[in-house]
Amino acid sequence: MILNYTKTILLTFVLLTIGKLAYGQQEFTLYHMPSLAQSTYLNPAAVPEHKVSISLPILSGGFGGFNNSAINVKALLSTDGTLDFNRFVESLDEKKNYLGAGANAEIFNLRIKAANNFFSLGSRVVADVRFNYPKDLFGLLSEGISGDYSLSGLALNVNSYIEYAAGYTWAKPDSKWTFGGRVKFLHGLANIQTKNTDINVHVNEAVDDIYTYDVDVDAMVNLGLAVDGDKYNSFEDLSDMVIEDIKDPSGWGGLELLNLVDEYKPNKGIAMDLGATFQYTKNLSFGASVLNLGFINWKSFAQNYHIDTQFTVEGVTAEVDFSADMDSLINAQVDSLLQFYGDELSDIDTTYNSYKIGMPTQMFLSANYQITPKFRATGSLFTEFHNGVSFGTVVGANYRFGRSFHLTASWWWFRKSATNLGIGMVIKPGFGQIFVIFDNVLPAHLVKISDPEMGVDNIWLPYQAKNFNVRAGINLVFGKIREESRLPLNGLKKRKDGARRYLFKPALKQ
Repeated sequence: MILNYTKTILLTFVLLTIGKLAYGQQEFTLYHMPSLAQSTYLNPAAVPEHKVSISLPILSGGFGGFNNSAINVKALLSTDGTLDFNRFVESLDEKKNYLGAGANAEIFNLRIKAANNFFSLGSRVVADVRFNYPKDLFGLLSEGISGDYSLSGLALNVNSYIEYAAGYTWAKPDSKWTFGGRVKFLHGLANIQTKNTDINVHVNEAVDDIYTYDVDVDAMVNLGLAVDGDKYNSFEDLSDMVIEDIKDPSGWGGLELLNLVDEYKPNKGIAMDLGATFQYTKNLSFGASVLNLGFINWKSFAQNYHIDTQFTVEGVTAEVDFSADMDSLINAQVDSLLQFYGDELSDIDTTYNSYKIGMPTQMFLSANYQITPKFRATGSLFTEFHNGVSFGTVVGANYRFGRSFHLTASWWWFRKSATNLGIGMVIKPGFGQIFVIFDNVLPAHLVKISDPEMGVDNIWLPYQAKNFNVRAGINLVFGKIREESRLPLNGLKKRKDGARRYLFKPALKQ
């Protein structure tokens, strides 16, 4: 029953989100909130405030967000409301532009203290979509004049999986060190991966104001799905399965997903997270973590498409029947285009070989300084290894308003964007722990846009916003850790003799 319930959650999550998400999951504020059990996703050595923390489905919430390198209101519109697409194209990097987002939803998470050890078990669903594109992708649209355009480097990586994790943290009171680790067993749900894309387009001189395009493509596309590849070995088979098994309109929003449980065949993978903290002085500590050291082996319904062809794109006459409904109209035009270019694109070599994809490895290096008993300053460096190396910098602070409210703020720079203020709030009513975390809550220089020609009248828009992340949920927590040497974020405490003692880690031996 539990297994079927988990599978149903997975399939629901994938179908409802993976088609709507468009680069990775960079959560910076959460890293500096060790009072939450979820902070161990970013550093397995983080020490919580309670002996038991439980996250349950629905209550535990999840994470969602997007970020990109170039697209925002400022890049496309002037303050007077004038659209300037050419200016946007000129602002792009020649090869390294990206667009994307990520999401994850917790199914279950349990973290429990036993003596000097913390054990954890958890499960969550993760979706991650990454799209890299060269400047010429939009240059071809904005210029459209004769010449050569290179779309080489165009890359799409769609990845969705379920994660079953077991974690352990060692926190001995008389040691300056804390160590943590997590082993993650991965069940791949869906993957699309492009490799070695070499695409060149030559725009010929216009004849009667009509351009023709010579396209030269050499690329590999891998596809993996969590269905039985022996039973279903083509998209036509999958289409028949969907029509046959999701035809009952009485299901969830018209989708009878329970019938798909028997078709579920995940792709196996494994990954590991490692973390450590070191208490350098009573006030100063350091932390480090490495995340997602692993891979997923895509074997179920694994297909490889090698496209090596040359063809010419010419104008196609489309007969539009405005009396038809929009869905029928779009489907008819798509069918017409596919039929027209079907012969040109038929030279695709299809194989059925399994393939591996490495997980996007991330690394955090941090420093924490306890300024007062309630106030702590933090800073960290972030690195991600995926399709190159990306760097980020974060500075932040924690403040505790009594026992029931904690506030964390962070300011971060990542991928050419510096106007990113993160806010994290934890409210603790009774056994509950309600949290809301935003990365980039700044209005990003709100500007009022007006353009009578476009029908725009005094609309306030976030002029520079490129990124936004949010995480929210509720934990159930029990058993406040009373040992002075184990309380995170409580910081310094005056003793009767006036001396101060650091509580996040044990006082140094004399």
